[in-house]
Amino acid sequence: AWNYDNLVVAQLPNSRYHQYSKFPHTKKGLYTMKVLKKIGCVLFCLLPILLAFGLQLLITFAGLALRAFYLFHQDPSLIGSFSSPEFQRKLLGDSQFLMALSVIYGIASALALGFWYWKWCFPKKKPRRKPSAIINPAMILGLLFMVVGLQYISTYLIMAVAAINPSWYEYYESLMESAGFGNVTIALALYSVVVAPISEELIFRGITLKYAAKAMPFFLANIFQAFLFGVFHGNMVQGVYAFAVGLFCGYICVKGESIYLSILFHMLFNLWGTFQPDFLSYAGNSLPVHLGILAGAAILSGIGAFLYQRGVRNRLPAY
Repeated sequence: AWNYDNLVVAQLPNSRYHQYSKFPHTKKGLYTMKVLKKIGCVLFCLLPILLAFGLQLLITFAGLALRAFYLFHQDPSLIGSFSSPEFQRKLLGDSQFLMALSVIYGIASALALGFWYWKWCFPKKKPRRKPSAIINPAMILGLLFMVVGLQYISTYLIMAVAAINPSWYEYYESLMESAGFGNVTIALALYSVVVAPISEELIFRGITLKYAAKAMPFFLANIFQAFLFGVFHGNMVQGVYAFAVGLFCGYICVKGESIYLSILFHMLFNLWGTFQPDFLSYAGNSLPVHLGILAGAAILSGIGAFLYQRGVRNRLPAY
């Protein structure tokens, strides 16, 4: 019999002992199995984002097909001009329709990935914790500080990406305009502040990070899920600052031992980004001022992380 943890042979009759000890590749084989298992875990981490992409494509194509049939019914002359600019404008030019598709996708992904998380990732054997055992005032203050600091850091990340390649920023602006972000509506606020944070946290911090942590240290697992979170946004500008947001969300989720905390942080971050007043932004060209704002944002984020950690240590007993 083998003890696979310590790779030693138990006491066996001499004949059997010599028989088992003649396999020179056993240790190498166990190491190979361990490596393959980790690779399998990493590949398995891709399933949540692939499922999310699949749902997004399915709902988008179904919605566009229904809208096309509606447009054909309203104006039969459009049937022969399916690829014309006029038809494409009518099909894709309604930002409210596109936002409605986003809300439907977000709810569908939250339900599907939420079931996955509840079924295989949520610790069911532990009794439910009291709210005071999950969050306290120090943690809330820390989250608020990190939200404000990260918002300004994200702004400078966007500026850096735009300076590297202006076309990336132009594409990002066109996406935001087509999605209706220039005019805040109820649907936009619902998706940005409620639906997207819940569905995205379930995908990346609830499932992806949990499986990634089985294959690698938390430091690497957090970078991995944050990278996938950036890729998920589909453009360079959003991808860069989403990577930074993903790092913070992963830290908050694991440190606080609750996905509710990263959902709350994500909601607050998107709430600030959606309704941020103009007077809180600096549009001047003074380099010292910009450097001062960036340094202040970094300090504010650091203070927020400190307060959050302190709050985690001082939480009431879990049960």
